[in-house]
Amino acid sequence: MKAYEQYISKASVEKIHENTLRILSEIGVNFENERALEVFKKNGARVEGETVFIDEKMLDAALQAAPEKFMLYSSSYKNMEIGGGSMMKIALASNIYIQDGERIRKTTNEDNIKQFKMGIMSPVIDSAVLNQFPDTKQFTDEEKIFGVYAMDLKYSGKSHINANEMTLGLDPGAVYGLTRKGIQLIKEFEGIRDRYVCYRSLNVLSPLTYDSAPIEKIFAACDEKQPLILSPCAMPVLTGPPSVAGILSMNNAEILAGLVLIQLIRPGTGFVYGNTSGSSDLKTLQLTIGTPETALIAYGTAALADRYGLPFRTGGSLSDAKDLDGQAGAETMMLLKATIDVQPDVIYHTIGTLGTFNVLSLEKFIMDEEIIGMLERERSGIDCSEEKLCFDAIRKVGPRGTFLKGRTPKMYREEFYKTSLFNKEDPNQWQNEGGISIKEKAGNEVQKRLEAYEAPDRTKDQCRLLDAFIPKAYREGI
Repeated sequence: MKAYEQYISKASVEKIHENTLRILSEIGVNFENERALEVFKKNGARVEGETVFIDEKMLDAALQAAPEKFMLYSSSYKNMEIGGGSMMKIALASNIYIQDGERIRKTTNEDNIKQFKMGIMSPVIDSAVLNQFPDTKQFTDEEKIFGVYAMDLKYSGKSHINANEMTLGLDPGAVYGLTRKGIQLIKEFEGIRDRYVCYRSLNVLSPLTYDSAPIEKIFAACDEKQPLILSPCAMPVLTGPPSVAGILSMNNAEILAGLVLIQLIRPGTGFVYGNTSGSSDLKTLQLTIGTPETALIAYGTAALADRYGLPFRTGGSLSDAKDLDGQAGAETMMLLKATIDVQPDVIYHTIGTLGTFNVLSLEKFIMDEEIIGMLERERSGIDCSEEKLCFDAIRKVGPRGTFLKGRTPKMYREEFYKTSLFNKEDPNQWQNEGGISIKEKAGNEVQKRLEAYEAPDRTKDQCRLLDAFIPKAYREGI
């Protein structure tokens, strides 16, 4: 039995699928791009204005063309398979604020570099991504578009597969060429030109719309023969219907419509089914992600991706809390539990997220690692092999004996998770040693990691390639 079946049955998945087919064929999805509309028309889809209607036959053909797994290649890190529960953990953040002591303030360029280094230094993270800098007054246009992208390549010793160029606000007509240029930069850096080296992650505009710029990125990725991730983030009652099943149905139609376009442009292109929808606070009209419904959407996303045989993205250490407090712990545990349960192939916002994606907490990086470690240990289950049943050890000790002898047994270290953050001491001992809080302890670990960061080795040719796009202040180091 799959973990998601505790929350959504196979019969319910089929109901959502049938509802999706009706949405695609009767309501349609808007594609605000002439090139996309021409592709649909050429392949026999009904197109009315900017609305495309997709029938079951066209959808089935796209699903058959999309691979269940694909490999991302790297000469500077390691090859990574996406699919089959690959659990690629990414320290992606889109934070505009940071928790600084007891206050929240806007992030600076230096804050973003710290976040980047923390992702690189984290033992659980596969890919660290540098946020777009808030202060770009001294940057050239190319540095604004490709600067953090090039810094990802130069300064992270981990995977670089999600380094998107900054094209927000640019004329959609320029996006296609800039996206191709960005992909070609990775290919040249890696020295790999005929395989997947990166993917493009794009958001759907709920309800039921693809605007022009993301579509140009789709064409660029397909023409450069690279895979894509599509993810909606609908808000119930605002940009989505007022039920979890309704949200899943609409999101499913949005994602699958994008899949059809991709497979029509280039059949067989790698594709990741994504969903980041959550709840809404109707008092403030804001997205909320630290909710049980967000967890249910993660389970539903896993179920639908499984139904279609597609790799998927969902989950993360999500919380609406504004401080590293009880709310942050409870919400993060709930969402990470769902994430570890469903084993997504790609996880964004894996660690460090507060304030509904908006607030960065470096201390939360450390807490989230601990939660992931505990949940992964829980998911591994109970080993009832003959050795682990310990009959001979129990017989040897017998009644009223003790198992405490010599050094800590290797079996104990394998079986029992050891936290490096959470307090397990006697209350008096903890108090006598200064009563250090979890937040303070995590802060001390943050400083150690930032001080321990070292840039990876890069060749002269790689540095020459990247320094053309890196802002002057960061060309020699970060």
